[in-house]
Amino acid sequence: MDCGLLSSRVLVAWAILTLAGCASTRYEAPPTVAPQPPKITTTEAVANAEVAKAQDAGAPVVPATPAAPTPVVLAAPTSTVNIAQRYFPTELSVDEILKNNAAAAPPLDFQQRVDQAHDHVYTWTQGLVEATDHKFADKDRELLPVPAAPFRLGMNLQSIDHNNGLDMKLDVDLDIALSLPNIEKRFRIFVTSDALDEAPRVAGDNPGLRAGLRIPVRKFLDFDVGIKLDVPPVAFASVRWTREVPLGNWTFYPFAKLFADTKESVGYAVAATFDRWYGRNLFRSSTYGKWRADRDAIDWSQSLIYARANEIIVPERYGYYLKANDIGQGWGMRLYASGKDASYADYYEAGFFYRRPTANKWLFWYVEPFVRWDRDYNWNSDPGVRVGINALFWDLARPAK
Repeated sequence: MDCGLLSSRVLVAWAILTLAGCASTRYEAPPTVAPQPPKITTTEAVANAEVAKAQDAGAPVVPATPAAPTPVVLAAPTSTVNIAQRYFPTELSVDEILKNNAAAAPPLDFQQRVDQAHDHVYTWTQGLVEATDHKFADKDRELLPVPAAPFRLGMNLQSIDHNNGLDMKLDVDLDIALSLPNIEKRFRIFVTSDALDEAPRVAGDNPGLRAGLRIPVRKFLDFDVGIKLDVPPVAFASVRWTREVPLGNWTFYPFAKLFADTKESVGYAVAATFDRWYGRNLFRSSTYGKWRADRDAIDWSQSLIYARANEIIVPERYGYYLKANDIGQGWGMRLYASGKDASYADYYEAGFFYRRPTANKWLFWYVEPFVRWDRDYNWNSDPGVRVGINALFWDLARPAK
């Protein structure tokens, strides 16, 4: 297939979607935001878990008064065009998490038992965070409350029917950031499965786990240093800048990062995302570019999205914008192109996605059928599908009694 003809077809499809979206009302309310965790400490989270175990066993327990969760409220619209607002997980203490968990009623059905398993994993994790902080703390000082560590776990399976057979790939995502105030107030420890350059993840990529220290240098500017799990281990360092800039009816998300590791080389990544909201209709353009000294070439990607979004998940990394993974409930179309050199594209992709939460609210699933035109496969029209889940461990799933 001629590459120019293919590009024209992709642009025509995008124009049709844009006109369809503009036909809808611009006065409806913006999408809701996935529930965010309240402010509690790790000690309270662990204590709540212990009391909950006693309650589930039928023991008479008087739970501690739980801390009131921090509500997520959308600001009142100031114009006829409502723009979706994003809220990052708030910092709770472990103590408060445990108290809230202790005040939860025993599970009554399968759904509540799934929620209970979610809460056990969450509180167990918070206990480890607090124990780590206390173990290395100065014994001569009074211990400070340890903020909880919300985290996200994702998984997706991608299948593409190429002319030489079916290509299936599995991708797993993990992100967690720890604040250990009794070790060092300004440090934040993070563990992530994302690549150092924060490029949009391609299914089958295995960047491995990275762990390190995040030091806020200035507002919107972070310095990271750490180790990537490999044989032998790989040391890395980076400086990252990103922010959210309101531009009238638009929202601009710029991104810039300098990075280096001991296995590959130094490099930089830049990106720009523009969002335009009409009620719950989203129009998005996301551009990403990366240069590495060992390749002396610019990897790039471009994403165009039209979506009908009913609920938004707060993204922890920039690549979520390019793949629409910050949409928790909704549907839409995504056009995507990528290349390993600025002078050409390696493949184009057009897909329709559908995303929604389960009855448990903290678990989101999605499906995305798509068609890919790949240079390596002579630009054939190869159908494919992605199915996946996102599990948010941002708060307890079972409410207090």
